[in-house]
Amino acid sequence: MQTTLSAAIDSYLRMHPRSRGTRNEYHSTLRKWEQWGRGGPIELLQRKDLRDFLDWVYQRAVEDQGTNPGRTANKAREHLRAVFSWAWEQELIDSPPRFPKPRPQRDVAGRHYLTKPELNALYFATYQMQRPRGWDLPTPVGRYWRAALALFFNYGLDTGTIWKSIPWHEPIRWRNVCWDRHAPDREVKEQCRWGWLSTEGSKRASSSTDQ
Repeated sequence: MQTTLSAAIDSYLRMHPRSRGTRNEYHSTLRKWEQWGRGGPIELLQRKDLRDFLDWVYQRAVEDQGTNPGRTANKAREHLRAVFSWAWEQELIDSPPRFPKPRPQRDVAGRHYLTKPELNALYFATYQMQRPRGWDLPTPVGRYWRAALALFFNYGLDTGTIWKSIPWHEPIRWRNVCWDRHAPDREVKEQCRWGWLSTEGSKRASSSTDQ
């Protein structure tokens, strides 16, 4: 009995529970596969079939003006490789087909997609946030959002670079956020009404509005 990719993905996700977001990504790849419309049973698929499909995914992302078509195609490739490896382990196929090499992609880890004016607007809008139902902390919820935005904007693109500048590696924590107008480093004379971010154990401190 031949197995469709749809049945294989459903069985794979039942045996290997994934988060809702990951399951949605697998189903998105399946929808692309069905729209492509040239895929047969997994027992008959070869490297050429997979290459043609991934080329189609890439080209479609380009035509849709996607920001990272290489990553879109590589995501589909990862999903198919996982399912075919599982199918081989379950002896549904004699051997997994050879996959084409990944396409070049832009690394988007830690990047933000908002413009500087949008980030500023979002930052200052947190001052208008009302206390959510059930929020019993003395610190307003807007402060947490401002801290998250400041951490993301100031350190999201250069985390590795920043932590290589000191002899130990430690993630930035909430205690590194200071809401005092004066900098936590006494050698820094500037003042900032929005607070400061400081790396613990070092002399570095930066205003939460530094660009």
